[in-house]
Amino acid sequence: MLSQFDYQIRFPEKSNDIRNQEYFYVVQNGHESRYNLQHYKEVFAVPGLYNAVTSKLRYQSPETIAMQLVTQLIKYKAAIDSLVVLDIAAGTGLIGKHLTSLGVKSIVGVDIIEEAAQATQRDHPGAYEKYYVEDLTNISFAAQKELTDRGFNCLVCCSSLSCHFPIQGFINAFNLIKNGGWIAFNVNTYILEDTDSPDSFEYQKAAEFGQLYHHMVKTGILEITNKHYYLHRLLTNGKALDYVSVTARKRSNISEGIVNLADRFRN
Repeated sequence: MLSQFDYQIRFPEKSNDIRNQEYFYVVQNGHESRYNLQHYKEVFAVPGLYNAVTSKLRYQSPETIAMQLVTQLIKYKAAIDSLVVLDIAAGTGLIGKHLTSLGVKSIVGVDIIEEAAQATQRDHPGAYEKYYVEDLTNISFAAQKELTDRGFNCLVCCSSLSCHFPIQGFINAFNLIKNGGWIAFNVNTYILEDTDSPDSFEYQKAAEFGQLYHHMVKTGILEITNKHYYLHRLLTNGKALDYVSVTARKRSNISEGIVNLADRFRN
């Protein structure tokens, strides 16, 4: 296995704009290996690699979401150290690291990938009180009880809702948060602006989340307090990828009887 920082990262001279096809090369001792950026198990397994490659791509989302959340807490005169945070699709723990540095004391992470939990413990030890390896669409009874008993008043999700994260997983996590709690996430800008044009969506799950977002806002489930538009990162071909960071308050649970957004969107 590659040791931390004992390698060089090289991006291809030519690549397309399709994110699930982005790749890069790692060079060590004259040997070159190719990695797909979204093959997270392989990337997370290499110490420091995900953080290193995303740093080269000017990845700003973990810090941006954390700062936007804290700014809203200050505006509403809420104590930062009162947050009990659930971080879903937590990955290598980058947003947990930033939240901890800003004064958050209690963070629990959840990710479906075992390598993500291992990378978080390895690269950012101490940032999380606990880290669960669970599928939020089919969570185990024991984990469900433990998470429910935590009394979360904040949900964060960094850089997953635009691509691969299922909306049922988001709904299940959202409903673990107390009413009045804080919700902070980011998505590609077009997802909140163009939900009537499904063919323009890069990922089906992004289209579904766009529909869910507008349902939550329209019905008063979610009260938006701030939107911040920014550079999420560069693609491996150097093009800018713009996102919006959304900070909001939860006003009620998402009903289990909600219309199946995925089926409605396809019909």
